[in-house]
Amino acid sequence: MTDPDRAAASTAAVPASGRRSSLWVVLPLALFVLAGLGWTAAWFYAAGRAEKEIDGWIANEAAAGRQWSCADRRLTGFPFRFELICAQPSVTFTGAAPWQWSAGRVHAVAQVWNPQHIIAEFQGPSVLKEPASGRSIEANWSLLQVSAVGSGGVVDRVSTSANDYVLSEGGRRLFFARHAELHARHHPGADGNTLDIAMGVKAAGSGALNGGSQATADGELQATITQVPPFQAMPVAERLQLWQQAGGTVNIAVGKLAAGGGMMNATGDISLDAQRRPNGALTVAVANPQGLLGALGGSGLLPEQANALLPLLMAAGQPTTIDGTKASGFPFVFRDGRVALGFIPLGKVGPLY
Repeated sequence: MTDPDRAAASTAAVPASGRRSSLWVVLPLALFVLAGLGWTAAWFYAAGRAEKEIDGWIANEAAAGRQWSCADRRLTGFPFRFELICAQPSVTFTGAAPWQWSAGRVHAVAQVWNPQHIIAEFQGPSVLKEPASGRSIEANWSLLQVSAVGSGGVVDRVSTSANDYVLSEGGRRLFFARHAELHARHHPGADGNTLDIAMGVKAAGSGALNGGSQATADGELQATITQVPPFQAMPVAERLQLWQQAGGTVNIAVGKLAAGGGMMNATGDISLDAQRRPNGALTVAVANPQGLLGALGGSGLLPEQANALLPLLMAAGQPTTIDGTKASGFPFVFRDGRVALGFIPLGKVGPLY
């Protein structure tokens, strides 16, 4: 091949090689653009489905007697989250004793890859109103978050956490806590009517008793409740009646209060008999009863008259411990409208509602 022929062949090969190099640059970019367009389409499709799910859920709630509404509802969060912003959320519980709850704002977030887990933050204050009586209870906080996990429109577990929580009525504090939390879930392996409950409060008190409060207390509760009625609008008395008729029980694994250097812990099972009276047994352990009762009375969580129990708590009881601290245990038995300390009758107990 002559030199001119070689030069021509070399010149012809350069464009082909250049085209191959350009292809490797353009192809990833094109794939990236296509993936972005696909993700965008998928997000907006899922967002549309979420809007329909929300509308369907609101319709189902309305059929169950709970009317939800937002002054303004927006779904945002593209590209990696779904964020539902609801201004002035409210729910009206219809029925024989209707009431209404409202709050300032709620901002709920779910990740695209885990839409079954929703975290919501509420802005206060919230107000609970009973139109029939005109009664209104207000709650406020510095931070209130709710985390819920579910599937198929059914919530499997929910957790609520609040800081600087204050519950008041007519300007009087009914309850306050520096921190409060509540966790609920369906009991593993049981039917859907059995719930596990865990609650905790730090630096809690009340102004409902004794006209005010100075001291505070910490509390913890772990319990399992069986035969829980459906969450529908109904008076508390009706709900308790349904629970009693279904044979519902409360199993308390931990029921602890700590204040003033003293502690109290209750364990046992309680239900209601046909006359709506407590039925079952509770073992109450008390450490440093003098400090405990004095502090609980000062916090407003117990009436000051509870100090009358101090001589009994100092003189009776079986040796036990609470978290390694020496304590006295008291087995209380509730049966047929009477309460007894072991075999010692203490008196009668009337219906709870």
